[in-house]
Amino acid sequence: MRYRRGLSTVVGAVFFIIATTTVITYITYSMNSIDNFSQSVIVSEAQNIDRGREEITISQTTINNGQFNMTVVNTGSLPVHLTRLWVTNQDGVTADQKADLDINLNPGQQQYNIGQSTGISAVSTASYNLKVVTERGNISTFQVSPNTSTRIQLVLPSTVGPDTTFRVTTLITNNSTSPNNIANLIPTLTNNATLVETSPNTPASIATLPQGNTVAFTSVYTAPSTPTVIQFNASYANAPTGSYVLSTIRAETVTAAEEASNSQWSQAASRVGILISGIPNPVETSSTTNTVRFGIGIINPLDRPVQIYSVTIHMPATTSGNYPFKTPLGAVEPSTPSTNWALTADKVIRWQSGVSPATIPSKSVGQFRVTLDTPNNLSNQEILTMIQVLSSEGKLSAIYSISSKNTFSTINVFYTNNTASLITPPIPNNNWGYLYEGIKSGTIGQTFNATVENAGGNTLQSKVKLILLIPADFKEVRTGTALDVINAASGWADPVISTNPDGSTVINVETSTSSFGLGAKAFRYAADVPTVTDTKLYVFQTTTVYPTWSEGNIISSALSEAGIQVIP
Repeated sequence: MRYRRGLSTVVGAVFFIIATTTVITYITYSMNSIDNFSQSVIVSEAQNIDRGREEITISQTTINNGQFNMTVVNTGSLPVHLTRLWVTNQDGVTADQKADLDINLNPGQQQYNIGQSTGISAVSTASYNLKVVTERGNISTFQVSPNTSTRIQLVLPSTVGPDTTFRVTTLITNNSTSPNNIANLIPTLTNNATLVETSPNTPASIATLPQGNTVAFTSVYTAPSTPTVIQFNASYANAPTGSYVLSTIRAETVTAAEEASNSQWSQAASRVGILISGIPNPVETSSTTNTVRFGIGIINPLDRPVQIYSVTIHMPATTSGNYPFKTPLGAVEPSTPSTNWALTADKVIRWQSGVSPATIPSKSVGQFRVTLDTPNNLSNQEILTMIQVLSSEGKLSAIYSISSKNTFSTINVFYTNNTASLITPPIPNNNWGYLYEGIKSGTIGQTFNATVENAGGNTLQSKVKLILLIPADFKEVRTGTALDVINAASGWADPVISTNPDGSTVINVETSTSSFGLGAKAFRYAADVPTVTDTKLYVFQTTTVYPTWSEGNIISSALSEAGIQVIP
């Protein structure tokens, strides 16, 4: 019995040791697991903190030797390891491309020439989206595109003397709202005269124009010996459609140039502008029965009235000896006395005030409208049209180009004075123009009617597109259900409305049919009128676009501007 009792004690001790070992092992394992988990949480949290503290920026990107050349800056507080470059062709020409990187950057350090040895090709005419990825998973994005928002300005003297040198400076600003470079920017500067360029654009190009930056290109010319008006057109290679600016300069005799630069009349005249309204383009000249509606607005922003003594439309003869316009069929405005409108022997269409000049009140727009006839002209002509105004504030000039041929249509855009009714042919003289007067401040949903007319006998075998630019002060630009019904009945497709960075609104709309014959189509839209405490003037610009003809590169768009007077 004593042996068995001793054996049971030993067995119990063994079981106790086993149990104790198991418990201790489990506790040790559990503690290690908890410790490992805690360590992994701490490491993960530290990685997240490090990822948040990591910052990289692609400061600029150029295209050199057919490859990207990026500069990446470590703007954070931790070292950075760059591991991957992704490139997306936004034009959809090529598939996405990638390249491995192995670049280490300390805080504040920058690395140049990234992308030069990756084998990823690039051209300056395409748009790209670039992404640089770090080992911690952060991404920096950058765009390179010629098709970006730009502002182009021309700086040149208003008047120069004969045979004198003068400078023309083109300012180009990259207005992109996101990181975006214009690569390989090459300026273009043309003019309508035969000028001696003593010094071409300097610099000839720049490798890149970063977001928000402005570059200046300067050319030096010698003025011609005879008096003339010179028009410059500035843009850049591969610029988006519509990215250009026009400006004119007058080459005068020595006396006239000195007077223009020194007189107080010239300084006063710079404060009054010509609102070029309703310039038709192109013009059909197949018969003597096709009428053309011509409008000239003179905007007076001054606090005093402006008197108008004479308004002229001057078009030189074409190479075939014809003039683009014949006899005025009817004066529209000013209508009293109608005999003040005349066509001189050298085809200058002129309105003269006589003893009673026309008066444009303070902060308003005066209209000078006339309906003209078109003679026969078989060949395609580009005709520079000069519009001049003699006013109490000085002599004002502007130039526009008109294309004419017997197979062209005659396209013009004007506004309906009576906004309650749309225009339908025949066009009444009292319901078309380029002026809205007395629009009440703060009006909600004010309607506007932009009417495009084909006044010729030839059908335009294409759609017509209107691009309407509404100033930023006019809010909630819209068409709406009721207006859409009217527009659809008038032959317009659904418009696309977008907002520019400066707050202005663009309406893009085109006709719903593939041809446009004799007649008119009015497009109606609405906007909330700004609240003003004093009478204020606004300008609504409308560009009419349609395809060019097979004869070559003609200026295939027309420009109309309406003066909008908002009163308290």
